[in-house]
Amino acid sequence: MVFILCFKDILLLRDKRLLIKRGAEADIYLIQWYNKKAISKVRIPKPYRHRSLDNEIRKYRTIHEAAMSSAAKEAGIISPFIYFIDPFQAEIIMEFVKGKSVKDVLTPQLSYKMGVYTALLHTNNIVHGDLTTSNFIAGKKVVLIDFGLSYYSTRIEDKAVDIRLTRQVFSSAHALLYEDVYESFIEGYLTVMGKKKMHRILESVSEIEQRGRYARVV
Repeated sequence: MVFILCFKDILLLRDKRLLIKRGAEADIYLIQWYNKKAISKVRIPKPYRHRSLDNEIRKYRTIHEAAMSSAAKEAGIISPFIYFIDPFQAEIIMEFVKGKSVKDVLTPQLSYKMGVYTALLHTNNIVHGDLTTSNFIAGKKVVLIDFGLSYYSTRIEDKAVDIRLTRQVFSSAHALLYEDVYESFIEGYLTVMGKKKMHRILESVSEIEQRGRYARVV
């Protein structure tokens, strides 16, 4: 895995960028990179942290996200191609993916693909950390984005948390489609994970939900 950090050849015009999303951790810009559309993700400084500590945290998270995105590719996931990372500015420049957010166009077919992608991650011990329909883009192919919260884990419960979040998103943001899309998601997950391993993870999902209900009652 090689990331090229060559500053002298950067043709990015930093004053020509369009802010398209402002998040808690990072700002997302539409930019031009070598005369084509690209996305710039810049982690914003946190004034409540000591400056040197903040710089190190943002630098680490920038490198880590790029590494996890590459690891996902190796696992068989389609994710944006990374053109450049600048750890000192906490910036990742990546491919602009043309398509629509799955949040706006969710179907059982798309949720099936989400299940396949989730299982590919989990069989390679990668936990995405934010598996919502907003982080899948449907175009010519389905693309998974935003690996800022991703990490490696062999724990069943960590993988179950991934699925539980997807299930919560289906039931809240896509309530009318919930039964069909969740069933399709599980079918896609099963094709890669296998019945035995999937059953263990789904049992853990149920246990997590039961703990949540118990905590609310208490």
